Formats: sequence, structure tokens, C-alpha cells
Amino acid sequence: MLELAICDDDIILCNWLEQKLLHYGKANDCQISVEIYYSAKQLLNRLEEESYDMLFLDICLEHENGIDIGTEIRKKNYGKELQITYISTYQEYAMKLFRIHPFDFLVKPIREEELFRVIGELRELLKERKKIFEYTDTKGIHKISYDKILYFYSLGKRVHIVTSEKEFEYRGKLKDVADVTEEYFLLIHKSYLINMEYVEHYEYDNVVMKDKTRLSISKANRKKVRERLLQTEKKRL
Repeated sequence: MLELAICDDDIILCNWLEQKLLHYGKANDCQISVEIYYSAKQLLNRLEEESYDMLFLDICLEHENGIDIGTEIRKKNYGKELQITYISTYQEYAMKLFRIHPFDFLVKPIREEELFRVIGELRELLKERKKIFEYTDTKGIHKISYDKILYFYSLGKRVHIVTSEKEFEYRGKLKDVADVTEEYFLLIHKSYLINMEYVEHYEYDNVVMKDKTRLSISKANRKKVRERLLQTEKKRL
């Protein structure tokens, strides 16, 4: 689901944006929720407890400056990941937004195709972000791109992450990792979770990974493993 927010004191524009965004969702099989705020104070209070994927923010609110609001948002922890698309009648504001790192800039009157382009690009960005694995150990939070991970394995109460360069570990459960990575990784055994892109050779009861490690496939998973690996191979062709 895409969680979107609009902050603009133009009620007509807010309603138009909401209708168009919901229409995009229905037409593209994408769940979208939209929250509207008519003042910066209302928005900033809500951002303390609610997170959004994107904020559509007018630069010229009646009593407030959207650039200042964006600057304040970026200073907060919740503002680090929030994508901001600015709305304005004037294009010359674009250069003033450089330090805020906006996602995009829409000029009024907003064209439907431009709005839909922004949402399409947001979906692609969020899709790519999902390909990052995060884990926490005593040193803090760490991120590893999926395409660098060959496989995970569990040993006792520790999860080990194997890449082509080195191995990492942290306290956790392999089942939890499998739940959040199931689109890209395959649980072949209660102790092994593999990146299907790095399977070099497949046999009935084991797989050989690119680093030449041979991993066992449990009897209960053999059919599922065969089907998923065949699907992966077809996508490569």
C-alpha cells in the first residue's frame, strides 16, 4: 500500500489530487490511502505519529512557506525517508529546493500524466528499497543489498549472512528472515535460506551455490524448491 499525504490550503486542488490518486490506485491494482492537511501545523503534528511514503507539499501556503516546512521535516528522524513532491505555480522555486532533496516538482495546473508519472516512479523506488536487508547487532543497524547475499543459515540462536566477500551474523530467527524476503529468497531447509540468483547447480536433495557450498534441501521442501528454481530459470531465458 502507498501511504500518501497532501498539504495545501486549496481545497479544490486537494480534492482533485485525492480523486486522481485513488483513481490511479484502482487502475493499477495498487492500494493507496490519502490524508489531506490544510495547514503545516496540522501536518507536522501528525507526522510525529504517522508515516507516509510521499508528501505532496505546496510551496505557497496562505500563512506558511513550504520550503521552510520541508526544511523542518528533513531535520526530524521521520523526515529522513519521507519523499516530498513540491507543488507550485512558479518553476523558479525549483533551485531553492536543492538542499531539501525533493522527490519531484509539479507545476500548477498539475497535469494528470505528470502526477501519475510521479506515483509510478515512487512505486519503483519503494520496490528497490525492499531489496535491502536490515539487521541489528550490538554495533547498531546494518543494511545489505539483496544482490550481495548468497544465502542465510542459522546456527543455534544466530543467523549468519553469507556474501561473496565475507560473513555476518546476528541474534535472530531464520524464519523471520524468510518471511520478509520470500519474494527473492527461498527456504530450502529450516536452517538454509538461499538467494535463487546464486544457485549454480540443483539436484534432487541439495543445491550448490556460486561459492561452491552444497546445501541440503529438506524432504518437505523439495517440490517447492524445484518449482521455484524452474520459475527463476525461465525468467533468465
